[in-house]
Amino acid sequence: MIASHSAFELSSRQQEMLERLEIQGRVSVAELATALKVSEVTVRKDLQELESFSLLKRVHGGAALAHRSKFNLSIGDKIGKESASKLAIAKRALACIHDGDTLILDAGSTTLALARLLPGRFQGLTIITNSLPIIAELSRFDRFELISLGGMVRLHSLAMIGPLTVASLKRLHADRAFLGATGVTLERGLCTPNIIEAETKAAMIAAATERIALVDHTKVGQASLAPFVGWDQLHRFITDLPLQIELAEELKALGVTVQVTSAEEG
Repeated sequence: MIASHSAFELSSRQQEMLERLEIQGRVSVAELATALKVSEVTVRKDLQELESFSLLKRVHGGAALAHRSKFNLSIGDKIGKESASKLAIAKRALACIHDGDTLILDAGSTTLALARLLPGRFQGLTIITNSLPIIAELSRFDRFELISLGGMVRLHSLAMIGPLTVASLKRLHADRAFLGATGVTLERGLCTPNIIEAETKAAMIAAATERIALVDHTKVGQASLAPFVGWDQLHRFITDLPLQIELAEELKALGVTVQVTSAEEG
C-alpha cells in the first residue's frame, strides 16, 4: 500500500539546505556549515542523505540541485517542453468540464494549455487561478468569471503562493481543480520542489469537489521535495503515456481514474 504522503522525513536543517539550493542552485559545505552553525561533517552527512532521496547531487566541495534542470524549470522553459504531450493532456481534460462549472486552475504549463482551450467551448465558467499567465490569457475574454488568488508571486513559475493565497482558497469552493506536479511517485503522490507552493496546491485540493492531475510522462517516477496530495485524495490522473503496472494497479485499487491520451489528441 502507499505510504503517507507527508514530506520526506527531513530535519529543519535539511529543509533549509534545500531552500538555499532552490535560490542559489549550488552551495558549498563550508557555506552551509557557517550559515547553519553545524560542523562540516554534519553537513556532509545531511547532503549524503538528501542525495539518497534524489533531491540534490553532491559535487566537489558542496552540492547542486539534482532536479534543477529537469523539474524546476521556469514557466517560460516549461511551455516549450513536451508541448504536444501537454496539449493532448489538456484536450483530454476538456471532457471533465461542463457549462456553469467553477474551476481551479493551478499554475503551470499544462494548465495554461488547458486555459487556452476554454474560450468558445463553454458558457458560464468561473475560473479561480493563482497563475499570472492564465490570468493574462483569459482576461482577454468576457465570457468567464475570472477570480485571481492573491499572494506572493513566485517569479520562477509566475504563481501566487503563500498564506494570502491559502486564506483566499479557504473562502472558496470549486467543482473541479486541475493541478500539475513536478514529481510523481507511488509512495509520495504528487510533489513540487517548493514547500510554500506545496501548501498552496494542498489548499486547492481542499477547496475542490473533484481533483484532477494533469501530468506528462517526464514527471512520473521522479522524486521532488514536497508532496501535496496523496493518491487517496485524487479522482483523475491524466497523462500521455501508460503508467508502470505497479502504479496503475495501485491507483485502480484506490479508485483513481487513469486516462492516457492518444497520439491523435496532440
